[in-house]
Amino acid sequence: MTTLFLIHGRGQHTDPGIPPGQVVEHAEALRRRWLQALNTGLRDAGRPTIPDAAPVMFPFYGDAFRDAVAEREGTGPGPDLARWSTGQPMPAGVQEICEVKAGLLQDITTPLRFDPDAGRNPVAAPHPTAALRPMPGEPTDEGVPAGVGRPWWELDELLRVPWLRAALQFVAERAGVSARVIEEYFTDVAYYLGCADVRQTVLAIVERALADVPRDEPVVVVGHSLGSVVAHDALTRGARGRPIALVATTGSPLGLPVVQRHLLGGAGSAGEGPAPVPAVVPDRRSAWVNGYDVRDVVAILNPLGPRLKQALAGQVRDVPVNAGEEPHAVIGHLENAAVAEPIGRAVLAGSRACP
Repeated sequence: MTTLFLIHGRGQHTDPGIPPGQVVEHAEALRRRWLQALNTGLRDAGRPTIPDAAPVMFPFYGDAFRDAVAEREGTGPGPDLARWSTGQPMPAGVQEICEVKAGLLQDITTPLRFDPDAGRNPVAAPHPTAALRPMPGEPTDEGVPAGVGRPWWELDELLRVPWLRAALQFVAERAGVSARVIEEYFTDVAYYLGCADVRQTVLAIVERALADVPRDEPVVVVGHSLGSVVAHDALTRGARGRPIALVATTGSPLGLPVVQRHLLGGAGSAGEGPAPVPAVVPDRRSAWVNGYDVRDVVAILNPLGPRLKQALAGQVRDVPVNAGEEPHAVIGHLENAAVAEPIGRAVLAGSRACP
């Protein structure tokens, strides 16, 4: 049989202190919700739903990721861009996390610009025609906020400087969430990409689950948001020799240059060229289906296909979707018939998944 392998994104952890049994129930509830959304999309596509007997794996790393970040922060300073941008010496691990976080900020805000003559309101730009610029007198160091005092409401450094806060508020409106959630997203992705111990914690859970699948059985991999980054790493490192029937990503930040540079199969600090599609993904058209909502700021650099080095033209098929009131949420993507149909078809067809 074909295994459906679902990899969730950040922010799915339970509250601290929850008994282990409730953590299992929490993960199972998430798995069922993903399946419900996928089956809704399949019904809308006029396709059979995922059978109850089909193996569906949902490696839950949310709590382990949260705890790994907390442990890392408990041993030293966190990724404070305000401090980092002043050039103060920082531990090597923190330095790397800060560099990733600053890169995320740059990559996501580059397609935006400020009109200094229109009340400093950021407006959308079709191309990165102008960089974000501070008001005169605002502290900067090559576009990154310099050290300023932490405000009483204890938001992180990305919200301290007025011009940057205005940009993040605009980004937050695009994403349909608060600016603090956007900042937390930056921090979590930076920890995954910039801290080897955190990445290994997540990948170990995902790869252990993948190891439970018989090596000769096909797998359909679905990754959402940070989960799409985890999926790329897992397929690059831990899926060699496995028959991958299909890869599907939704709400993916894989198009961001800083993400590509830090993938296990990426170009590294040299940043030469796009990251490749993992070799384990079949060399056929539409072997990778990528759903994105144009309002989703996390997936702002989409379509994804032109931003990845493909084995052949059309290996990655991009599907624009309307994910509803929450452009980044996985549910709206899986409920989309054009995203759900190839996933369901690959699960039912097994290793004979049609292109």
